[in-house]
Amino acid sequence: MMEKFIPGLGKLRKNSLHFSLLLLLNSIVLASIPVTNNPILGGIAVVDFTTQHPNPKAFYNKIPLYVQPIKDQHWQVLIGIPLQEKPGKKTLIVEDFSTQRFYFEVIDYNYDEQHITLKNDKKKYLNPNLQHLDRINKERLILSEARKTFSKPALSKGHFIRPVKGITTSPFGLRRFYNGQARRAHTGLDYAGDMNTPILSAADGKVLLTGHFFFNGKTVFIDHGQGLISVYIHMNKIAVKQNQMIKQGEIIGTVGQTGRTTGAHLHWGVYLNQVSVNPNLLLKKNEI
Repeated sequence: MMEKFIPGLGKLRKNSLHFSLLLLLNSIVLASIPVTNNPILGGIAVVDFTTQHPNPKAFYNKIPLYVQPIKDQHWQVLIGIPLQEKPGKKTLIVEDFSTQRFYFEVIDYNYDEQHITLKNDKKKYLNPNLQHLDRINKERLILSEARKTFSKPALSKGHFIRPVKGITTSPFGLRRFYNGQARRAHTGLDYAGDMNTPILSAADGKVLLTGHFFFNGKTVFIDHGQGLISVYIHMNKIAVKQNQMIKQGEIIGTVGQTGRTTGAHLHWGVYLNQVSVNPNLLLKKNEI
């Protein structure tokens, strides 16, 4: 078993360390999905390796990862870092003709807080009754299975695009409090939008799931292959069907305010190896 150490490299932020410049060159422009290494909580770690194997595989915590060819025998692994991950040295397994271990560093990062007030009929999302809890538990299984999807091959190339043009009203990672009660961190981006504003698919893919869920409201999941999934939440209308192939920029529905929301907007999320990551990491800088 071969061992290699690859230090993490991220933007110098709170509690970050000084890192080698080894991976600074990894703002890859030749990659199928161009991503800069940013292994903070909720970020994406980028690990490069070489192999003559035609179909290498990679795993983190036994979960399959997104592996993409770059050039010649140069390959790249994209690893979604959980918001709840413990910072420090982590192990990546790559399987080609043998099994190799690579190491990368997860960097701590403190996100801001957001306090939201729910009024009137929206208070049911704070203290669901037994009927709601039964629905929530059933939907949780459906949504969990969707996030676990790992299909081949990759269905998208290049940068993602913004699904709507509105300003970002809630960034990724905010530690949220509803009516003073702590809830899980914000796992996507909220974009302002008038009711029924068209929503575009951020990249090529296949419609994985559609439905109307208790917290999410009307929702669409799109599979982009190898555990990379985008999700569009709180929609008013859904314009696509499950298993439908989708092109980047195609209209998949409209902005709404279904589910746990205080007004019309789109919540856009991205999952990578079953982990919520900051969607901005897949966009061109001028679209953030």
